[in-house]
Amino acid sequence: MPIKNTMNFSFFGKKGKFDGKGGSLLEPVPFFSTLTSEEQSLIEKRARMVGFKRGDIVYEEGAPPDAFYIIISGRFRLFTRARGNERESTILFFYRGEHFGETSLLTGNVHSATVEAKTDAVVLKITADDFHKLLKEIPAISLHLSRSLGRHLTRGEIGYSHHRREVRIASFYHGNANVSTVRFLFDFVRSLRQVTGRDILIIDLSGDLATKLPQDMADIRSSRLDLASVKVASEADAAPSISKSRYGFDFLALVRNDALAIEDKKFVSLLTCLSYQYDYMVLCLPPRETAVSVKALHYSDRVYLWAESRAEAFSFASTKVNALCHDHGFSRGEVRIILQHGERVSEEDLPGVGSAQEIQLFSMLPSLQYQRYRYERMLSYLAKEWSERLVGLVLGSGAAYGLAHIGVLRVLEQEKIPIDVIAGSSIGALMGGFWAAGLDSYEIEKIAKQLDRKSAFFKLLGFRDMSAFHMGFFKGDQIVRFLKPYFGDKTFQDLKIPLRVTGADLLTSEEVVFDSGNLLNALRASISIPGFFRPFPHKGSFLLDGGIIDPLPVKTLSSMGVRKIIAVNVLPGPKDLIRRNELRRKALHAELQRQKPLPRMILRTMDRAKRRYTGNIFNVLMNTIQFMEYEIARMQAAEADVFIHAAIADGHWIEFFSPDKYITEGVSRTREQLAEIKRLLVE
Repeated sequence: MPIKNTMNFSFFGKKGKFDGKGGSLLEPVPFFSTLTSEEQSLIEKRARMVGFKRGDIVYEEGAPPDAFYIIISGRFRLFTRARGNERESTILFFYRGEHFGETSLLTGNVHSATVEAKTDAVVLKITADDFHKLLKEIPAISLHLSRSLGRHLTRGEIGYSHHRREVRIASFYHGNANVSTVRFLFDFVRSLRQVTGRDILIIDLSGDLATKLPQDMADIRSSRLDLASVKVASEADAAPSISKSRYGFDFLALVRNDALAIEDKKFVSLLTCLSYQYDYMVLCLPPRETAVSVKALHYSDRVYLWAESRAEAFSFASTKVNALCHDHGFSRGEVRIILQHGERVSEEDLPGVGSAQEIQLFSMLPSLQYQRYRYERMLSYLAKEWSERLVGLVLGSGAAYGLAHIGVLRVLEQEKIPIDVIAGSSIGALMGGFWAAGLDSYEIEKIAKQLDRKSAFFKLLGFRDMSAFHMGFFKGDQIVRFLKPYFGDKTFQDLKIPLRVTGADLLTSEEVVFDSGNLLNALRASISIPGFFRPFPHKGSFLLDGGIIDPLPVKTLSSMGVRKIIAVNVLPGPKDLIRRNELRRKALHAELQRQKPLPRMILRTMDRAKRRYTGNIFNVLMNTIQFMEYEIARMQAAEADVFIHAAIADGHWIEFFSPDKYITEGVSRTREQLAEIKRLLVE
């Protein structure tokens, strides 16, 4: 579904919401964006913006707490040094939209680890005094941070010298447990085990899983522990009741007695003990809220809501989202709705999707029976997303310069670099669409070379496609007909790799991100160069080229939780343009030296005329747009983990009929960054 992104750069004269005037600086932060505008304003008045360079230390291990930090852009690393040597041990990473420094402020202890900027970054810094004042003035912050602190305490993240394991806990809700529900949960955990290789435990608090297990998982039916028998101590021993599954994860079913008021304390004691034994825990909660389920939510990083492909089932999930956010301090980014067989359900059938409530589907799970490959791939995606192992590829805008993306894709194929999700603007969206649909780089090159003659290319911009200057010189119908054989009626759900396509809303100047629906329509919208092609009509508005607002959509992937991002910018910068002019002068000089006097004079005259009279309106318009896009892309590139600048100096935006040199440039620049890419994969 297309998603409006309110964090944007301005093109149509409207103030963007990131400039401190048109909106709040806290918009990118999942939790703080849920506060009222007055509460956000109160926070911003007590905060100041601070920038860090790659490698800067924010604070050292053992230093007293002095501030609370909210990440606006960039990435930070939390690490410790072993006593007696300089060997570092990385604990975790902090990303855009997250915050740090609150643990020491709340406990009064010195910092247990060091924080380092891994990229150029910007944070909002709130001093210790102002932080404590805000806790009193805004109770919602206290609730959110107390829940966060509770998770840290449970995991042992306070006092890293004793316990360095990062434990992640998720709660799982279902409206009505059945075999397919249990199948999904166990398949998801199995995939998580395959992706991470870590120790994983499922704790059933609902009482439903053990009775509805698939037959091939009958080996875990007998694992049950009476919660009343658990000792309130850190050494609670649940091992005898934990069943070992042949799929690599463990299972524990808890028997509850509602009459025992102390059960929530016993559960916390049990959870604390188990956090020293497992890296991931999934807590299956009952639909009805209990004291124990509230405690489970208190210690959970996120919540998964399973819903069948029925409006009433989705309604249950969406209602639960609102309750989790309002009553338990979760941000909407911490809640995941998983819809079974979602490709058979239209958005109109689901209440709340795209509404002011901002209820969004996280995943539409295909049928296991009919689409096993897609089902397994989606499970792997969900597992990588939770474990922060997703690798994203961002393909930027650039007209013909975007042919270099083919070379980038070729190297990724040859080196077997796993790409889990793609985001693209303009020509980057088109190339990403081909690749996501299953075409390899050689097949994409073959398509590009259908236009390797000028006559073939200009057929796409022929007389029949002219629009009588109505909102654009060309209608774009010819390009749609050219692309139709390759995409047909494919939707985003038909792709082999998840794809995000960006466009720019002409009427609101907001970015629109497509992640569902007809793929060809989304691509046509994203390549609608202003003035060149007629804007694409969409839901009562008109969409323009995605590169206008977001030429390098890194933030599109980072907002999805993608933590490893490779970004490719193909637009030439000032140095490239200077280089291009130098190359052209040298080429002209060499050609003049080879000519006799009369041809030399004619050649000079033709060159002067060419430079004077070929500044047509298309060149002026495209060069202006690309100058702007390059500057935006340069800023966006700072948020990527690996940046590839595959811009050829001796090129032109309309040279679709000369693909070879662009592809070669893409291959060369990607090879230069290959060591960084491989380092990113194992980080």
